[in-house]
Amino acid sequence: MPITLADGLVLRSLGEGYASDRDRLPDFYAMTNAEGEDEHVKEGVRLWIREFIYRHPTVTPDDLFVVVDPAQDEMIVSATLLIPQRWRYEDVLLKAGRPEMCGTHPDYRRRGLQRALFNAVHARSAALGHHLQGITGIPYFYRQFGYSMTFQLGYRAFFQLSALPEPPPEPPVYSLRHATPDDIADITRWNENFAAQRLVTDAYTPAELLYEITGRHPGYYPHTDYHIIVDAAGQGVGYIVLLDALYTPYRLRCEAFVVGTESNYLAAFEPVMQAVKQWAVARYGHCPAMLALGCGLHDTLEPLIAYSPGGSFPPVEDAWYLRVPDAAAFLLHIRPVLERRLRGSGAHGYSGDLRIGFYDHSGLELRFQRGQLISVDSLNYTDGYDVQFPWHSFLNVVFGSHSVEDLHAVLPDVWPNGKAVALLNILFPKRKSWLNGLA
Repeated sequence: MPITLADGLVLRSLGEGYASDRDRLPDFYAMTNAEGEDEHVKEGVRLWIREFIYRHPTVTPDDLFVVVDPAQDEMIVSATLLIPQRWRYEDVLLKAGRPEMCGTHPDYRRRGLQRALFNAVHARSAALGHHLQGITGIPYFYRQFGYSMTFQLGYRAFFQLSALPEPPPEPPVYSLRHATPDDIADITRWNENFAAQRLVTDAYTPAELLYEITGRHPGYYPHTDYHIIVDAAGQGVGYIVLLDALYTPYRLRCEAFVVGTESNYLAAFEPVMQAVKQWAVARYGHCPAMLALGCGLHDTLEPLIAYSPGGSFPPVEDAWYLRVPDAAAFLLHIRPVLERRLRGSGAHGYSGDLRIGFYDHSGLELRFQRGQLISVDSLNYTDGYDVQFPWHSFLNVVFGSHSVEDLHAVLPDVWPNGKAVALLNILFPKRKSWLNGLA
């Protein structure tokens, strides 16, 4: 149902059925989210929005929200959308919502329109049964809507493709071919194998992988190219995902480099880099100088890159902003993981509680009996906690990016006692994640 805002503005979803909203939204986003960019970049944004409107495997018209000004011929003045998707927390499936493409016309900014849109997106996400929301983009901005930075996002390493030596004359041990729908089962299996080594990962459905492999328009931004790594006998042993470099011709981006049990990273690395270079030359007419590899990088690849000419690991300065609207429900949902971590630990068979406060007269009480998490209850008092976290910094611990000691070193008001440090380090150990997110 449309919502009337201040100044007569109206917030509604594309599901309300206004054809003008559907027709105008691509140009609106090209104007607001590609401001100052070349026309080919703006057209890439238009194509991306049309994908969301007409073809995306999870986004429906009820997931796209606009604010219009009836006094200006229903002109779109602000918009945001939600991308429903599935993630994993170790082996526990999570339903997640990803807000994306936040934009407001310059003449309508600083009126609280994005706050109103986020309220609508969060309500939609709750109606879909999502356990959390995750967003990328403007530093700090999304904290005002209840989000906190957690695990790393962006590019972990840079490999200098231009420094590769000429390939040997004999046929390569491994090469690349474009992925097809017939590869979805193998990609899923390889993903699950690698996901077991990470904390939070994507859990793509076959329909989502089909869209990733075949569904995107070639000019779409960001356009993904899935390639299967094949051995000399033509057998697939893993896959690599490259992002189109049309917008950054000097740098090619790699979102995934996954090798299954049919081979290993040590054997595949250099032949795959040679194959990437050859593909880039064929695709762009030149070789981008650098290959930027995402934060999901396998540990074995790090020394291979670090000791290569021009290989580097710049500081990762970005992270996923996550929002968990019901922390108690979320902890109960991931209970199998927490109980598994207790088993065989220094708190094996623990019976007792852990009280976590948030400095706003709210908190959580986790109660354990013989190593089983039997309840997570909300608290509403100021004292008597085993640990206190300001803002939403508890999420940094839950999602494995920092320990309670890490946070205490820079935020003295992250105050724990010994029991809290011991239990939190067991329940929420630091661990890498690998999340690209469905876009």
